[in-house]
Amino acid sequence: MKSINTTFWITIFLWALHLNVQCQLTHAQQPDEFGQELLQLLPELPEPDPAKLTIDSYLSNTFNNHIELGLSVDPQNSSLAGQDNPQLEGLINTLGINLRGDLPIGDKLRLKLQYAPQFDNYTGSSGKLNEFDAFTDVTSTELSFRPYSRLPEIIAYHQLQRLTRELSVYDNTDRQIGLRFGRVLEYNLRIHRFDDESEGQEDFLLIGSTNHKATTRFQFGLHKQILSKVKYAIERSGYQTNLNNLILGEAEFEEGQRRLDWRHIGSIKLLQTAAERFVFQEEVNLFLNRSNVDYFNFASAEAALSTFYRLDTGRWIRLRVSRVWVQFDSRQLEDEEGVPMENADNRSDTQLGVSAIINWAFTQNLSLNVDYQLIHNRTNITRQVLDFLNYNHNIISLTLRGQY
Repeated sequence: MKSINTTFWITIFLWALHLNVQCQLTHAQQPDEFGQELLQLLPELPEPDPAKLTIDSYLSNTFNNHIELGLSVDPQNSSLAGQDNPQLEGLINTLGINLRGDLPIGDKLRLKLQYAPQFDNYTGSSGKLNEFDAFTDVTSTELSFRPYSRLPEIIAYHQLQRLTRELSVYDNTDRQIGLRFGRVLEYNLRIHRFDDESEGQEDFLLIGSTNHKATTRFQFGLHKQILSKVKYAIERSGYQTNLNNLILGEAEFEEGQRRLDWRHIGSIKLLQTAAERFVFQEEVNLFLNRSNVDYFNFASAEAALSTFYRLDTGRWIRLRVSRVWVQFDSRQLEDEEGVPMENADNRSDTQLGVSAIINWAFTQNLSLNVDYQLIHNRTNITRQVLDFLNYNHNIISLTLRGQY
């Protein structure tokens, strides 16, 4: 019985670790040009608009057959700890509103304020996902200064996000403070803290961190209808120390050691327009993580192709196909007993992603967004107990959005 329990907790930890890697790769894998932004081949110059208030409300229904929160919890506090199948299916109903205010202060200063509350209701078999019901509260402030019309804006911003769930082990606060020089240079400080920092958690996704990130971006035209975008970011992350003995042992932490990571993030994108309605984007995204704990060293690369087609104002279709490779430096493959195999390769994952988005504006103020995503993940791990790392992830989302 003791051996079975040990295997179960190690399985939970490795599964959560896999999810953390996916979360860490978000910036490298997901482009920030969606929808109409693909058509903005040149940066827009700010205009002296008058003060305005925008109300953006949305109602979303999402089916997800691989909810990552399933085992990313403290098993001592969650009824999901005994689930045999970590690939949990459920429906997420979301209701949110964005209140945005844009206020000019003289000729060169501008203040932007935003308040965005959101409610999430999770529904799964036998009510197992009810403990993930959440309320998110986001407040942000942005002050921009443009000393000369030919220079980019200098922008200082602050954002505070509070997340509370039915299961309180998730409750956390995420604060970001940053400074931008147009889109060329940016510095961001992120302070992420969970309420429960008094005892070790079974999953280090619930461990707070402090991140410093510097980003530089360039874009230049290669031809009248071709635009190139290059981005590089470097990030330093320091993690809290409330780790449990399972994680300390599996990752081979030394006594009193604290995890510190350096991340290098690179992106190259090439956009081409055709017939004014088509936009094609090829991109390569690179992500390199280097930690003082070898267990967390890994590298990933993604190649992706996107196609954007505008039918009419507010009506467009976007398709994206991607392939991701992840290579871990210090995780040697193990046999069925969990013992590292002699001369074995390190763990590596490959992931195929397909997404399709349709946005249909009924009126100037009302639109419907349909989003489908498929993620096909495969690992070279052969242990049967870790076979759940080979999965197909389907997400289907319908969002009705109103803007006033």
